[in-house]
Amino acid sequence: MLKLAHPLRLVGRVFPIVRWSRNYDLRTGIGDLIAGITIALTLIPQSIAYASLAGFEPQYGLYASFAGGFVYAIMGTCPQINIGPTALLSLLTFTYTSGTNPDFAVLLCFIGGIVTLAAGIAQLGFLVDFVSLPVVSGFTSAAAITIASSQIKNLLGLKFDAEGFTATWGGVFRHITDTRMQDTLLGLACCVVLMGMKTMKDIRLKEPQDDKGRRSARVIQRTLWFLGVSRNAIVVVIASVLAFLIYENKDNPLRLTGPITPGLPTPRIPAFHTSIGNTTITAGEMLAHLGSGLIVVPAVGIISNIAIVKAFSKGKTLDATQEIVTLGVCNVISAFFRSYPVNGSFTRSAVSDASGVKTPAAGFYTGFIVLLTLALLTPYFFFIPKAALSAVIICAVLHMVDLAIIKKLWATSRLDLIPLVGTFVCGLALGVEVGLICGVAIDILLLLYYHSRPPLDVHFIDDGTLMPHYAVRPIGGVHFAGAERLRARMAALKNSKKLQKPATDAIYITTGDTETNIAMSNGNINLPVVRSTKILVIHCDALSRLDYTFIQSMKMLVGEWSNDGCVIWCDVKPNIQEQLKTVIVNPVFCNYDQLRTLLSNNSTSEVHQINNSLNDTQL
Repeated sequence: MLKLAHPLRLVGRVFPIVRWSRNYDLRTGIGDLIAGITIALTLIPQSIAYASLAGFEPQYGLYASFAGGFVYAIMGTCPQINIGPTALLSLLTFTYTSGTNPDFAVLLCFIGGIVTLAAGIAQLGFLVDFVSLPVVSGFTSAAAITIASSQIKNLLGLKFDAEGFTATWGGVFRHITDTRMQDTLLGLACCVVLMGMKTMKDIRLKEPQDDKGRRSARVIQRTLWFLGVSRNAIVVVIASVLAFLIYENKDNPLRLTGPITPGLPTPRIPAFHTSIGNTTITAGEMLAHLGSGLIVVPAVGIISNIAIVKAFSKGKTLDATQEIVTLGVCNVISAFFRSYPVNGSFTRSAVSDASGVKTPAAGFYTGFIVLLTLALLTPYFFFIPKAALSAVIICAVLHMVDLAIIKKLWATSRLDLIPLVGTFVCGLALGVEVGLICGVAIDILLLLYYHSRPPLDVHFIDDGTLMPHYAVRPIGGVHFAGAERLRARMAALKNSKKLQKPATDAIYITTGDTETNIAMSNGNINLPVVRSTKILVIHCDALSRLDYTFIQSMKMLVGEWSNDGCVIWCDVKPNIQEQLKTVIVNPVFCNYDQLRTLLSNNSTSEVHQINNSLNDTQL
């Protein structure tokens, strides 16, 4: 009888706030408040910059910054996660919505949220496991370089339209003579200050001996840390003040963000039709334009979010399904507030962790600060220099370039460099979303290659106590891709003492009391076998399932050996026996003890006598 979950337990699983709120106290609340404020100081300037990266006005970055935090505080499981705009999803949003209007991005957020939610409900989180770490690393590195490259034109004060890595750098070289020196100097100065302030949070002061000195050192340490994590807000504010002081209506020396629509967004259903100029775009045309983005964007969001939660779970059990469902709801709800696609940010999550966050409630405090910013401060965003926002984006994404993995893969698994390099190169040349697809395709091809070349452990037994025979043990899975290759290699043992084996295989030849391990190289190796054998023993103790193609190949193998030899199946599980019996006439089964008895050299049994004996005594 199916046992239904207790309603309260089910509610607690879907809404974890029900569990942790029972023990929520003032100390925990203060920790979350400090973390929430600190995250907001990082989030607000980032969201304004990421909106520009996505191709929209700055207020859309703020629209994407509060609803997700509220939803995650109710449904999320990881206290460190902050849901909002990220550089990666902003770039993908620009890829699929450039040349349109914000309605397309809002619809992408809504439909992408539904796709993510459906994936979570259908328990499809396991699909993330099919995207290997080298592919993820190559994808994020390509995205980081593409994002940083897209900001070079604003850093230099240039004006031109370009998409992608190659097009952007081509435009930079064509318009390099139009560089605005004042914007360039400001942008480079902001980069230097941001990189310098980033190191402040990692400074460790020597602890004094006296109590007063220790207190002072702690205050200085916390001040340095706070300045380091709030560097984005500090740099943007200073640059904005500088721009305000030198602002001139007719001849503005710096390129500014410009006027921003003030106030909070009015909640409404995402538009399923819109207008661009005098042309009305229907829902079908909007969805057709978004195309593969409806799958790629949520897939990237899921992969990124799960990776971040894993990084901050600190050994705790990860409820991937709940995280995927929560991310889907965050996007669906955010779309009602004019948001483009959102997910967790590793940078902001790291800031939250370092701030001493206790529960997901920190998202409430961050969301409230963003709402206050929208209601009161948007008029002042006019003076934010674009060069300063570009510096914020560039410094935020540079850490995403993973160079250390190359050394690790070279030392551990050089073959994994293929999907890493393939994803990275395709991501830069063809676009990050195409690079991800190419990386997954390379992984699939490698997986098929491995399955089509399953290793085969072969022993030739001639030790004087047992009749000479080949003992074969398939290693790993046996599937249709490698069925014919395995059959051909086992069939070759019957009439030939020359075995073609790959370099990774080894042949064990036992003669008397001496056992020799011969590592095979590509090509033919003459084995020191004195006499041939007509008995093939297949050890199946490690096999739990055979597919139909492999069974058919084994039927052909048995037929090839049956004329003047026999095939013995040793230690076969009952379900494998049933599978073999469906295609092989009178298969010979035995266990290991029976095998040693029947192949003992004390007996003068011929092959057909062994065959008959085994048929009489098989399990």
